[in-house]
Amino acid sequence: MKVSPKTKFPPGNLPTPLSTFIGREREIAEVKQLFTSHRLVTLTGAGGSGKTRLSLKVAGELWNEFEHGIWLVELASLFNPALIPQAIASTLNIHEQSGQPLMDILVDYLAARDSLLILDNCEHLVTACAQVAEALLRKGPNLKILATSREVLGITGEVAWIVPPLSLPDQQPWLNPVSVREAVRSYETSESVQLFLARAAAITPGFQLTAENGSWVAEICRRLDGMPLAIELAAARVRTLSAREIAQRLDDRFHLLTSGSRTAPLRQQTLESTLDWSYALLSAQEQNVLQRLSVFAGGATLDAVQAVCAEEAEVLDALSRLVDKSLVTVARPKRGETRYGLLETIRQYAHERLTESSNLEEARDRHLSYFLQWAEKAESNLTGPAQDEWLDRYEAEHDNLRAALEWCHTDAGKAMSGLRLAAACGRFWRLHGYTSEGRISLSAALARPQAQERTFARAHALTLVANLTYLQSDYPAMRPLAEEALSIWRELGEAGKAWTAYTLDLLGELETEEGNYKNAPVFFQEALDIYTELNNIRGIGQIHMQFGWAAMRTGDYEQAQSHLEEFLRLVQQLEDKTHLAFAFSGLGEVAVRQGKYQRAISLLEQSLALNREGGDKWGTGTSLGSLGWVALRQRDFKRMREMLSESLAVRTEINDKGGIAWCLEKLAEAKYNQSQFQEAAKIFGHAEALRAPIGSVIDPADQADYHGILSGLRSALGQEACAALWAEGAAMRLEEVVDCAVTETEVPSASTQDEKEKFGGLTAREREVAVLIAQGRSNREIAEAMTIGVKTVETYVTRILNKLGFDSRVQVATWAIQKGLVFSVDS
Repeated sequence: MKVSPKTKFPPGNLPTPLSTFIGREREIAEVKQLFTSHRLVTLTGAGGSGKTRLSLKVAGELWNEFEHGIWLVELASLFNPALIPQAIASTLNIHEQSGQPLMDILVDYLAARDSLLILDNCEHLVTACAQVAEALLRKGPNLKILATSREVLGITGEVAWIVPPLSLPDQQPWLNPVSVREAVRSYETSESVQLFLARAAAITPGFQLTAENGSWVAEICRRLDGMPLAIELAAARVRTLSAREIAQRLDDRFHLLTSGSRTAPLRQQTLESTLDWSYALLSAQEQNVLQRLSVFAGGATLDAVQAVCAEEAEVLDALSRLVDKSLVTVARPKRGETRYGLLETIRQYAHERLTESSNLEEARDRHLSYFLQWAEKAESNLTGPAQDEWLDRYEAEHDNLRAALEWCHTDAGKAMSGLRLAAACGRFWRLHGYTSEGRISLSAALARPQAQERTFARAHALTLVANLTYLQSDYPAMRPLAEEALSIWRELGEAGKAWTAYTLDLLGELETEEGNYKNAPVFFQEALDIYTELNNIRGIGQIHMQFGWAAMRTGDYEQAQSHLEEFLRLVQQLEDKTHLAFAFSGLGEVAVRQGKYQRAISLLEQSLALNREGGDKWGTGTSLGSLGWVALRQRDFKRMREMLSESLAVRTEINDKGGIAWCLEKLAEAKYNQSQFQEAAKIFGHAEALRAPIGSVIDPADQADYHGILSGLRSALGQEACAALWAEGAAMRLEEVVDCAVTETEVPSASTQDEKEKFGGLTAREREVAVLIAQGRSNREIAEAMTIGVKTVETYVTRILNKLGFDSRVQVATWAIQKGLVFSVDS
């Protein structure tokens, strides 16, 4: 019979909590629901994950469900498994009787009772706890047990429920210019932040989340993986350190997080002691596997784990036991292999144990060896129908590849391994927009004295870094790289033949960018001859693409279309999304030049979709730029600004100087078309200054229009004034020029000028954004309200901050209210 709330409370020994319980509403509901159909529920999770607190909270909410009470049996201090019945009997106030085993007395006593027994901290006595629980449940039909353990009991009828970390705050504090007030509100919805605030306020009354400390509190909670104990220990440091100082010291977290409650069990008074408890319960084999897992960054597949732990005969069994003991996490992505990982706190602990064992160097050598072989085998899969899958795999292993490359720089003997590994990552870096990272990593590997021999590996790395350098429009730096690579490939003969063609292709592209249009076909033709000899369909198609672009640059659109259509036909056979996107992009630009705007939009949107799907930032920037050009031709200046603003953002991210200059020139042309001659002159001046040091030229097909506009500017402004504005633009910072270029043109009048002066120089459109900021809208919400792109909103926000001299959106909101903008709009 269940007890009515009006009747006397059933017996029990649940402690009264001394601090508030934070969050976990969903978890509480789920565990309570489990007891409707199960009699043994085990809460599992890593040390410090909050298993005990959750079990007590659930039990407190189930108090009236058990006529004979809820009883907490604490087992943490018990080390003799034979004493478990004694601990339960003592909790229930049952005494031994002569001639009868205590376990039998317990079974008989609980058999007729409607009770919930909480067995807390079973992991170090897991086998004995399982035996006791099974015996009690077998004879007690109304008995239920809630166990907490870092490892499941493993008996029939048990349901294991993993206690998850507390919810984490979003990643957004520094790079994403969202409203500070909105960010703080967002952080406060996170359970981990709520716990930090509650414990910090208990130690330092009045502690609150602010615009200044909010991002650092969020960073603390993220870096501590939402683990309650670690967060509580971090919060205890607010008496002596700021949130920023705590966050910056988390690389040494085991010395930092040592301020636990004096009355807490010793194993919970420091973060390290909590993990010591779990570690001590592992077998030697399990300890070795856990240590070696710490060399992985971002998790690992089973194959990788087995390669690094090869001396352990039963790696899978040990790994499975570590998963069972809540020390290793398991992730099963929709596409890709199962991955095993460590929470960062556990990884740091295991890494310290690995270092103490003197096996660190061997483990990292094994890690490097595995990922070098993996990358060299995987590289060929980055073209063709499996490209998306393998780009995802590279992305999943990117942190491991970085860690392996870092290890190569610790020893001169690993220089060639570093060169080979960097080269095997080159195409991935190019396709997923890691242009600067790839260029830096490849250049560093090539610069090492041990990597100077003229080998396949050196030529491979030179070719790939030349490609990345091309994508950043650094043509003077690219030429010696590509020329050295070509000379090595030619020396290697047949072994380097396909790469010879690829490098000739790069040098041909360089010639066109620098305006050497007669030289480019010589490189392209030799590359085509080699690819034809090798029957390399992808290569043949790529050279048709280059001939097509070269023809387009000089104004031969019929020839350009012919080559690009052949390129499209060939790559469609290969199911290669990257090259398919290039084909649509090239044909789309031909259509723009021919005035076939609807065809151009259709082709370019297909190109953009493929580039975004594959994560190709360079291609994305190119497609967006061409779509902006179509809008300019159609005099749809609003759409033009949206497309070119986003293209500029992407090209700035990958440092594509030539692409940035091209976008600015199109925006300057729009200013000219709208009679904004002064702004146009400044923007053109900056674009020319970007092109000059890299040797980039305007295509012959576009030079007539370009010089016509310049002539018009000189006529409108006067020769001297135009030259002065041109020089002023060349000296401006890029951010200022972009601000000027994407600002919406307003029809000048006395009233609009007065309005701009009254409101700090903000245009009507910028004032509209300021009002929405004051209303607490996010960038995405502003974009939806104004039917513009998010990137465009970010540009508006940056311009508003610059014009008003502010550094936060809170200041913008306050300013808008003071100026009466919010009230005037609302009314």
